[in-house]
Amino acid sequence: MMETLGHTARGLRPLDKPGSALIVEHVPPFVTLQDVAERAGVHRTTVSLALRDYPRLPLATRQRVQAIAKKLGYRANPLVTALMRSRRAGKMVKHAVLAYVTNHPTRFGWRPPETVQPDFFPGAVARAWELGYKLEHFWMAEPGMTPARFSNILSARGIHGVLIGRLPVNLHQLDLAWERFSCVALGLTLESPRLHHVAENHFFTTRHAVQQCLDRGYRRIGFAFTTPNDYPRVGDRWLGGFLCQQLRLNPAKRIPPYQDGPDDRRKFLAWFKRWRPDALLLSRAEPARDWLREVGVRIPRDVGLVELRNENPALGHAGVYFDPVKIGALGVEMLVGLAHRGEVGVSADPHEVLLTGEWREGDTLPPRAVTD
Repeated sequence: MMETLGHTARGLRPLDKPGSALIVEHVPPFVTLQDVAERAGVHRTTVSLALRDYPRLPLATRQRVQAIAKKLGYRANPLVTALMRSRRAGKMVKHAVLAYVTNHPTRFGWRPPETVQPDFFPGAVARAWELGYKLEHFWMAEPGMTPARFSNILSARGIHGVLIGRLPVNLHQLDLAWERFSCVALGLTLESPRLHHVAENHFFTTRHAVQQCLDRGYRRIGFAFTTPNDYPRVGDRWLGGFLCQQLRLNPAKRIPPYQDGPDDRRKFLAWFKRWRPDALLLSRAEPARDWLREVGVRIPRDVGLVELRNENPALGHAGVYFDPVKIGALGVEMLVGLAHRGEVGVSADPHEVLLTGEWREGDTLPPRAVTD
């Protein structure tokens, strides 16, 4: 697939000429119904009717408005047009569709129980329906599929909005004909191209978790990756929030984070014995919780525990929870906004929307007496 220069409706667009160098042309500003209405001196509803050649509107008015729209370079947004058509008909039409794109080795490897990662799809589907759209799943890893063919399938279906789901481990790049679509990514797994995206606020998570520990009387606070740091952009943000809080502590109380051997019981217990934290921030409670109990460490009497992905309240852990329904819904809202504005391709200024998690109480981090 040809290298493309990302753009919005107000940006730059490459001219695809086989065998030639990349040539860039200026794309004129996106013209709206309101722009046409102001130039014609009529209401935008009149413009809409004229462009649909509404017979009850005077012919002279229709022709004048149509001529002005043509001169200004007005083009109907196909996604908005389909949505309006579906609303007037009182039912969903097949062209008012958004694509939820995944690229795991198996068709449904992106959702539980095949993965422990949260599922954004249900929240995205529900919000899309509320906004008048239908969200459909498309699997890029179909046998024999290529980026060009996949892009053509979406275009043939009249799909102009693409929501990229979380990618599998070790896959951080996707190729599509981005210039055809409004695009938003969910999570931090897609690194290239850099699209508008919605993600959890992981930096806030560890900052907030450390503050919860301090407020409850804990002073020697440790951080440990107890699962592989498969998505470094997530792990780095967790670590950054933790280290930021560490700088505010008494130097004698600072504990270096445990980053090696997340599945290595011996190394983890050696680190714990060396530094003796009174509270632990864990990427996941298991297996560290079980290793500590095996050597007689009592939770929470000897050490408090915070789970940074506190998704299962039945376990009774204290920690931060991010509702995947909200992530999916925010992604759809962002995507629909781009589509309504006619913004397509890879933006020169990608936006990041971060959802702040909510603290879930548990029995693993009770208050304790402050000793200093």
